[in-house]
This record gives sequence, C-alpha cells and structure tokens, in this order.
Amino acid sequence: MKAIIKTLLGGVVRKTTPDFGSDILVEIPDNKKYGDYTTNVAFALSKALGEAPQKIAEDLAEKLNNEGNENFDKIEAVNGFINFFLSDNYLRTELNKILEKSVRGGPVYGWENETSTKIHLDFVSANPTGPLTMGNGRGGFYGDVLANVLESRGFSVTREYYVNDRGEQILNLGRSIKMAQGSSLSIPGIIPPPSADSSIPGIDKLYKGEYINEIAKEINTGLSESEAGQKAAELILEEYIKPAVKKAGIKFDNWFSEKSLYRGGNYEKIMKELMRKDLVYELDGATWMKTTKFGDSEDRVLIKKNGEETYFMSDILYHADKIKIRKFDKVIDIWGADHHGYAPRLKAALAALDIPENKLEIIISQLVRLVKNGKEVKISKRAGNFITLEELIDEVGIDAARFFFLMYSPNTHMDFDLALAKERSQKNPVYYVQYAHARIASILRKSQILNSKFETNSKLKTQNSKLLKEKEELNLIRKLIELPELLEEIAQNYEVHRLPRYVLELAKEFHNFYEKQQVITEDDNLTAARLSLVSATKIILSNVLNLMGIKAPDKM
Repeated sequence: MKAIIKTLLGGVVRKTTPDFGSDILVEIPDNKKYGDYTTNVAFALSKALGEAPQKIAEDLAEKLNNEGNENFDKIEAVNGFINFFLSDNYLRTELNKILEKSVRGGPVYGWENETSTKIHLDFVSANPTGPLTMGNGRGGFYGDVLANVLESRGFSVTREYYVNDRGEQILNLGRSIKMAQGSSLSIPGIIPPPSADSSIPGIDKLYKGEYINEIAKEINTGLSESEAGQKAAELILEEYIKPAVKKAGIKFDNWFSEKSLYRGGNYEKIMKELMRKDLVYELDGATWMKTTKFGDSEDRVLIKKNGEETYFMSDILYHADKIKIRKFDKVIDIWGADHHGYAPRLKAALAALDIPENKLEIIISQLVRLVKNGKEVKISKRAGNFITLEELIDEVGIDAARFFFLMYSPNTHMDFDLALAKERSQKNPVYYVQYAHARIASILRKSQILNSKFETNSKLKTQNSKLLKEKEELNLIRKLIELPELLEEIAQNYEVHRLPRYVLELAKEFHNFYEKQQVITEDDNLTAARLSLVSATKIILSNVLNLMGIKAPDKM
C-alpha cells in the first residue's frame, strides 16, 4: 500500500511540480485517528511552492479524493499531513488474499518474485578460544533472523561463521593449555610455574575457566604451544561452539577458516596491488597501510615486526575474498561492541581496493547484562568469568532467549530480565504471543465448520468476509496486512527488532478482538467469517514466529 500511495501522490505532485525530486515518505501512524497511512510530502513541497504545508496538503487531498480511489474511505489533510484511511472492502480483500495464498500452498508474506542479489552475512564469528557467551547470542539471533527475512524476500543469502584460527590468540590459547597441563610457558621474558599468580606479565592474556582444563585433558602433552593452540581451537569449535550454535537454532552455510586466506595466492595478489598503488610503507620494522588517504584517522599496521600479519590484514583479505572472488553483491557484518570504531579503517582499506562503500554494511551489537530484580546475575559454571550462551538457553529456554534479544535494536545496550524471561504469564512477551497462537488453535479445533464452510469454498469465504464490520475485526485485519511492507522494509534497513514488536502488536489486536467479539455464533455465515479471520491470524502469527526461530504452539 505504501508503494500505491507513493505512486498516487507522485502522479498528482508532478503535475504541478514536475521537477520535484524528493522521495515521498509514507508511514503508518501510531495513532489511528490520523489514518492507516500518512505522509509529510506537503512540508517538502512548501519551500518550492511558497505556500503553507496545510494549504498544499488540502489541495493534494482534494485531488486524490476526486480521483475516487476505491482503496480508501477518505483522504484528509491535518496539520500539513495527508492521512489515508483504508476502505473496509480493501481490508476484506487483503484478508482473503492471505487465506488464498495459504490454501494453495504459496507464500503468505506478500512477495512473489525472487532476486538474483547475492548477500553474504557474517555473524557471531567469535574466536575459537572459548565457549560462546551470552553476548554472542545477541548477534547470533539477530543475524539468523535477518537471514530468514532476506530469504523471505527472495534474496540469495550465505550465512558464514568466520573462524579466527591463526594469530596471537591461538598461541595464547596454546599457552593456556600448556599451563593447565602443568607445563612451563614461553611468554617472552618469563617462565612461570603452573601456579603463577595473575600479577606476572603476560598471564592476563591467557584463557581461564573450567573448559580450559577439560580441553587440556584431550591434548597430547608433547605438543608445542603453537600446536596445542591449533588443536585446542579445533576442539573448542567442535565441542563448544558448534553445539551451542545448534542448540540456539542458528544456521550457518559455511565455517570459513582465516588460515585459508593465506593460501592460493590471494594474499600476494592483494599486497602487490597495494604496493603498486604506493599504499604501503615500512616503519619501525613493521609494514603499514596508508589508510589515512581514504578517510581513516591514522595509518594501520598490516604486518608486525615479528613478520606476523595483523587481524586487519586478514580482514582485508577476507572482504576482498567475499566481494572480488566470490562475487557477493552485498556483504553484511554483524560485530560485537568491542569492534566499535573499527569500521572506518576497514572501509578505508576496501576503498583502496576500489570496492564501493555501499558493498559493505556493518552492524554493531552492543553489550548485554543478565539481570534479576535490577541486579546483575552470575550463573556461569564452566567459563568462570562469563555466562555462556548454552547456560542462558538452559536457564530460560530457547524461545525466550531469542525473543528477548530480538526485541532490542542492536545499537542499544540492554538488560536481559531473567525473572521475566522465565515467567509463564502474559507479562512475558514471548508467552503472550505464543498464547495467542495456542488460543487460536483451540478455537479452530473446537469448530465443526472450519473445513466445510470457508477453507475449501473460496466463493463462500469471500461472501462471508463482507460480514466483518466491527472495529475489532477491521483493526485486526489492518495489523495482519502490515506484514509484507514490514518485511520489505527490514530487508532494506535490517531493523530486525521491528519483527517482535509487530508480532506483539498483532497478538494484542487478536486478544482484544477475542475479548470483544464472539467467534462461534448462532449465525453460521458470521461464524465462518470470523473463523476465516482467526485462521488468517494464526497463519501470520505462525509465519512470523517461524521467521524468528520461535515455536508456534497449538497447546500451552
């Protein structure tokens, strides 16, 4: 409908202002007294026409009303805004479309066409040096659901976990393993005993927690620190990270090894390109890149004094691989809060390789705390100083974990309310939504006319829908038909947190309808109409919960 309104407005506006180039913004107002849709286009036109926004809005509303568009009951101008009120017939028609698509087994989200656009989605990608933390879950669920939404719009999405299996953190992991095994360490300048206290320089870089002791038992004591680190990383990936990902219901198509970036000649090719462009230089024994030429605050090290490539070098290679070699049209990275400020240097490096800035989208996921009664909670057993993702899921359940994380925009800090997540009442948002689905399933089970009256008889269904006239019925339809546009917008702006907000609002509209209107009545035609509305609501609730990776129970 937003696209229809934009087209209608564009046709009227450009008759008087042919050179009007601004994008027409159409939104759904929070207060329904301002219509089902509203636009501020009159404010954008005010300066060009030299007239007050209200006068322009009134003129446009009059012209649109005169065209007699049957999709709207009325179009009015209020305080410079143009408000559109959908007609009851339009609402009923859209309701029937939901049911028809469901009956024929087609898509119910409102899309029809696939796109050739290839999207690469990199998320979670925590170092294989320990179990996934609660914080990793935030980006993990976000990325998983974003991929679902993009695929629902026809995009080809590759979900990838980038495994940092080389570098200093792997060596420190090996040192941690050797220390747990009772071996001395070769941290430069020190050889601490196994019981070395944390005040010794270098010890703070080692990994701690019961998982280190568990992994150390599986590794041959005769391995070097480097070999022990590689083996430990493999074991942590297989025994801790992948099982946690599976328990969380997160799907990955690829597990991409950082080590592979330095095979096959791509590393040498990129370095030659940077040198040819005079973008690298030597200083203090290290190799630097002139990222300041492309907007970065300072130049960055590519190769350290000891000859080891930096994480930055690997990131350049990784993104060049995604865009130049694997030919993805769009790359989306979901990073943790510790990567704040890292984006400009990466984009500067990609600009140096002639990769357009719009090829890469970086989303930063902010910090999260587990709280109960306003106080931070510590429940970790294996990790020692952090809460693992598996521990959180075991504590509150997968559905609550997903819903609570998805409710918040990733750019905001959040407190995860442990008590609320575990509560089985309508105060708990995921319970409230699932209860709506279960209540609908119960209604449909009790109905004796479901299959014979409307699901197999399209004509009768269309006739019956004309009986839906009550405010609560029409408001529920309004909410149902918002979904296609919502998914389209999320596919463009990646605001996944709007999905749980939508499904909560939908559940609220259904509960309000159910409390105010009797579904099964003495009038079979009215009953069939209301059952069709209830069935459509179940379809949409189920589909949205499925996109979110959350169960849609028939009983609770």
